[in-house]
Amino acid sequence: MSTTQEKSMQQIRFPLNEAEREWLRREEEKAGKKLEEYPKDKAYGMCFACGEDNPVGLHLHFFHVPDGQMAFFTPKPEHQSYNGRMHGGLITVLLDEVMGNYLFTKEGIPAYTARIDLRFREPIEIGSTIKCEAKEIKRKGRLVMMEGKIINPGGSVAAEAISHMMLETKA
Repeated sequence: MSTTQEKSMQQIRFPLNEAEREWLRREEEKAGKKLEEYPKDKAYGMCFACGEDNPVGLHLHFFHVPDGQMAFFTPKPEHQSYNGRMHGGLITVLLDEVMGNYLFTKEGIPAYTARIDLRFREPIEIGSTIKCEAKEIKRKGRLVMMEGKIINPGGSVAAEAISHMMLETKA
């Protein structure tokens, strides 16, 4: 097996499910091109949101979109609070991660959440695939203001956030 094939096999350790692949296909059709998936950074394999080495993690895959980033997620029964509804804390994790990971992939250094303001608009049903989006709004030095949204399958906004993120000091 070639190194490229081995790398591909590692990246599909936790592949997108069928509904996530279909939503990605529609997004690529809208964009008129294949959307690039950001490679996983082995140094952060235990990250709860995106790490490939974390057995209980969310295993997010991030895709480059103009001026931002997106990911898909399908909550399972272990992600619920009230029956059939995704836990709000995990919704917060998704928003925080898509915004922070965008900066990490753009800058190559970690970004830490200094403040996050959330608004929950609609419940997210267990088993429904959602889209997580992030884009940069403005920056001043190391402080970056980000916007994040979670979109339900029908296109409505389930949750949204504005985050102030501090980029780690470059060594």
